[in-house]
Amino acid sequence: MSRELTRNERRLAALGAMGLLWGAILLTIGFTLPFVVVVVGGLLLVATVGLQGRAIAAAFKPRARLAGERLRGATASASKRVGRIDWAGRRDAVGRRATAARTLAASSSRRALAAGGSAVASVESRGLELRRELGAKRAAPPAASGRREAMRLNEQAAVLRSEERLGDAIELSEQALAIFRTLGDTHGTALTLNGLGLTQARIGDEAGALDSYETAVSLLTELGDSHGAGRVLANLGALHRGQGHDAQARAAWNEALERFEPGTPEYDRMARQLRLAS
Repeated sequence: MSRELTRNERRLAALGAMGLLWGAILLTIGFTLPFVVVVVGGLLLVATVGLQGRAIAAAFKPRARLAGERLRGATASASKRVGRIDWAGRRDAVGRRATAARTLAASSSRRALAAGGSAVASVESRGLELRRELGAKRAAPPAASGRREAMRLNEQAAVLRSEERLGDAIELSEQALAIFRTLGDTHGTALTLNGLGLTQARIGDEAGALDSYETAVSLLTELGDSHGAGRVLANLGALHRGQGHDAQARAAWNEALERFEPGTPEYDRMARQLRLAS
């Protein structure tokens, strides 16, 4: 700064000399002294102010440069920090999105596994039901074949009863009875009970025979089979007659006669039986 001031002092001295020279010239050509003083003084003042301004500007220029450099450095540092903050924010946002995506994927995977497990369980359950149904169908014979088998057993039981193989006849009748009851065949059940009662009466099981006959009459009456019920009542009367219960025998035969249609062989036979019992 002192070097700049020394340079300005030399410039001022040169301007002063030039001012005196111009003043002398102006006086020579006829201008008045006050006018020359004002002009020369004004020029010197303008020159002095300009030089002083340049000196001041030169003096503050390093400081301004330093302040500018500091400002640029601070701005750059702030920009870097802002960049780091923005990058950190973006990185956190990306991290949060990645975490959310992983959570969603895990949840979807669990739901898919659960749905797959439910589907497998449903298929296994349905398969088990089908196996049970097939097993039941295999275990239970069809209605038609089951009914034929029961009727065959009843026929064999009747043959065995005629051959006095009463124990075997009862066993076959009970097998036929089980088949008819499984099929829900009420009529077949009643007819089998009638045959079973005949065999029970032959072996002396009068209580069993009485129960079989009465159950058969009840079932056939519900079905509206009067003729079948009459035949069972005829056997029931014979059971009572064999026990010596003549009154109960005649009551059963009278009821049987009412069940038979007049003019049929069963009706005529039962009417004859009642006349003999009177």
